[in-house]
Amino acid sequence: MRRLRKPLLLTVFGGLTAILPIPSPSHYLSVGENRILLQNLAHSNQTRFVMAAPAMSYAAKIEQTQYDGWNVYRLTNGIVSLLVAPQLGGRAIQMQLGEHEYFFVNKDLAGKVLPPEQNNLKSGWANYGGDKVWPGPEGWANDDEWPSIPYYVLDGSTFKADVVTENPSEVAVRVTSPEDPRSGVQFIRIYHVYAGTTRIKVDQVMRNISRRRIRWGIWHLVQNDATDVGNPLKPNPELYMYVPLNSRSRYPNGYYLPYGDARHPSYQVIEDGRMLRIHYLYRVGKVAADSSAGWYAVVNGQKNIAYVENFKYFPDVEYPDGASVESWNDGPGVISRGPWDQTLADDPKKTPYFFEAEAMSPYAALDPGEEYSFPIYWSPTRVTNPIREAVWGGVISEPLAAQVDGGRVNLKGIFGVFTPGALEATFYSVMGEELGHETLQAVDPREVVRLDKAVALPAQTFRISVCVRDANGENRGVLGNAILK
Repeated sequence: MRRLRKPLLLTVFGGLTAILPIPSPSHYLSVGENRILLQNLAHSNQTRFVMAAPAMSYAAKIEQTQYDGWNVYRLTNGIVSLLVAPQLGGRAIQMQLGEHEYFFVNKDLAGKVLPPEQNNLKSGWANYGGDKVWPGPEGWANDDEWPSIPYYVLDGSTFKADVVTENPSEVAVRVTSPEDPRSGVQFIRIYHVYAGTTRIKVDQVMRNISRRRIRWGIWHLVQNDATDVGNPLKPNPELYMYVPLNSRSRYPNGYYLPYGDARHPSYQVIEDGRMLRIHYLYRVGKVAADSSAGWYAVVNGQKNIAYVENFKYFPDVEYPDGASVESWNDGPGVISRGPWDQTLADDPKKTPYFFEAEAMSPYAALDPGEEYSFPIYWSPTRVTNPIREAVWGGVISEPLAAQVDGGRVNLKGIFGVFTPGALEATFYSVMGEELGHETLQAVDPREVVRLDKAVALPAQTFRISVCVRDANGENRGVLGNAILK
């Protein structure tokens, strides 16, 4: 294999240029090493980063390996890793941020790949865990509804897999389902991991392989691990999902409950009616919302880890279930499926601890051979509960606050970021003139960002903006603005 030459980082310090080698793609910096590097680079408010090549410390790579006895593709950049299992319905069986794992994985099925005669209505559903994609809506009343799991072709069969991109900037693997004559659907998914960021893209394509017109939505689900960190025999008491509510919702409360108790205590509207907070409880229930924000977030308060799923919302079109975001509590109880009732046992072996977060596309009417695409993005990070907002640069737990004290200002906030780098404050006049910049601290997605720093305040400052700059000096998104009184 040809060895790559180490790129150079050109850093300008008040007119002087320092040329520093960047570690090779095989050398992944630890969090501490990364912090030291960034602190050395960002010691002055005159610092600007300029690079001719990507930050190869977090280069992307792909390999075939094993996870819990299954054959998987591992896509990684040294910060985030995605494990894709073609044999298990083409799913991402696990997502990792450093050593932290997010997805529910059924340990009772570890290493097993069950044939159709062991994964059907009579034998039961082989729920491996991870993420998955199904046609929506679910139902049993007519042929325009998908009869749900177990459904071997689209959920349990072996998908074709091939690597479509492999370079230090990006790796990607494509999985393709068998053709399903009953629904008329074939799913193609491409998982992308990029250098230097935790943001993962999942292309999702639905193809009509039949000789008739079909009409489905793309229904994407993540089964989040809902086990207590200290006791695997108990559910996690600090697992939450945050869904921004549509101010023009068709539902009086901004959401509705398709299944479960109408008084289910998991669901609470907060932030003056702007946010639905879903608290995982080991009690069956499902909630649906016509959320228009294009994101939801799941946060595990025991581990201080979270991820955001981004998707595109389409107003004034019809969605399956009338919802763009849904969530399912796996837990005991009885729910009505319309023509029949379903009883879930109060037994973690039969009803495991997992918490589903779901994004739905609008209906797509496809003629034979046509395709419809609905990509989603995952962005894992470390942050504390609650989640107040998700932005391009990260998630916000405590919004940016600024307290003036004489000629200095104290900046505070708690965030999670998606890119290693540094926080930078920019000071603006009331007319929008830039008055100065100040590098605040190094940041890394594998650590909660706790900002609490006093800096000099330029005269005539009206507004302060805090953004994330990566090691190349690129602005990777604003985390907050503060107006001074």
